[in-house]
Amino acid sequence: MVSLQNVSKSYKNGVNALNDITIDINDGEFVYIIGETGSGKSTFIKLLDGEEIPTKGRVEVNGINVGKLRFSKVPLYRRNIGVVFQDYRLIESKTVFENIAFALEVINKPRKEIRQRVREVLEIIDLSDKAKSFPSELSGGQQQRVTIGRAIANNPKLLIADEPTGNLDPERSNEIVELLEKINESGTTVIMVTHDINLVNKYRKRTIKFEYGHVVSDSKEGGYIAHV
Repeated sequence: MVSLQNVSKSYKNGVNALNDITIDINDGEFVYIIGETGSGKSTFIKLLDGEEIPTKGRVEVNGINVGKLRFSKVPLYRRNIGVVFQDYRLIESKTVFENIAFALEVINKPRKEIRQRVREVLEIIDLSDKAKSFPSELSGGQQQRVTIGRAIANNPKLLIADEPTGNLDPERSNEIVELLEKINESGTTVIMVTHDINLVNKYRKRTIKFEYGHVVSDSKEGGYIAHV
């Protein structure tokens, strides 16, 4: 599903964000990405979604060489990737139903198909009773569920969750990880960037740690981690 081979990324300001990293993530895996601020996690995500291209090496997602994509082809490529952000990024003027539907409207899905898929997604994220609510009427945990719902609306093969629990309390954080597990069990590959070591230790998955642009550990079964 995801393959980075000898990838380095340097920026014009002289920062070497990634240094010769090699990572392979299989279809259907759930992987944590951890590391301190500035360790290279954000650049890793940007390479996967086509926002950045590698300075050296090869980035491949679902058989596509992302670094070689033409700029005009990136939006089409992103249809197979769902991205969840820490700050929700919901459209305040749209209801829960409309926020999720919007992800399908922008790719010109038929209206009937959109309505059916949104209802399915609302079931998955357990918010069917909030379909007509606006984001301002929801708790933080509920808003993040809507964000996840929007990200999976198009049945992406890969779901990237970038600090999805960063603004949530422990109980809501647990619920979000359990929702991501549920989505992963349906066959979607999940990559979750997190600083929350309590979650990493509680819901044990493969855990890749970045440090100063290098992969310093890759634990296939997860395990106790004292700190990032």
